[in-house]
Amino acid sequence: MNIALGAVTVSAMLIAAVSQASAQGGAKTDPDWPCHQIKAPTFSLAAVWSGPELDLTSQSWRAESDVADLATKMMQRRVPVAEVETAITDFKAKAGAEAASKLLRAFGAAFQDLSQQRSQVLEGLERFGRKQREMADRIREESGAAQKAADEGNGAQVSPGADSQERLQWDFRVFEDRRRTISYVCETPAMIEQRIGAIARAVQNAL
Repeated sequence: MNIALGAVTVSAMLIAAVSQASAQGGAKTDPDWPCHQIKAPTFSLAAVWSGPELDLTSQSWRAESDVADLATKMMQRRVPVAEVETAITDFKAKAGAEAASKLLRAFGAAFQDLSQQRSQVLEGLERFGRKQREMADRIREESGAAQKAADEGNGAQVSPGADSQERLQWDFRVFEDRRRTISYVCETPAMIEQRIGAIARAVQNAL
């Protein structure tokens, strides 16, 4: 196989791979959504909470140091859920008659914060997906240009457009690296939902 024909073959392989990667996950209503998981723009409190009504707009918890400390543990995803569950149990034992109302305020604050974190992750994924889609379009254009240059070479042993071919392969490597690294982030919204659900159950059990 001469070099010009090799350029066409490589271009065809790259464009096929990009097309497959871009189409993974099946039909999607949002072309910028990069994950296999179904996109759920919002997360409802009702999905995890069947306890007393929560005031999700109140900021009074900020003035209560014990409530704020507990809410912060709930909000911070680096704090294991098991540790939060223990903190809820300890809080109930210490808070006395006000335990229930304080637990509700702490969870209400945590739900709002975690929901916001989830929204920020979704926005980041959408930005990432948009950049990937733009890169996929560019790779397709570069592939077409490389193939055209190879065709115009008319079988020459030195492939025209060598720089373009190198750029095409580089862009494809970047595209694939980004695609592989995003898989963990795609799990994050569900992980946040699971955290909210676990904390909600712990609070309801403590009421």
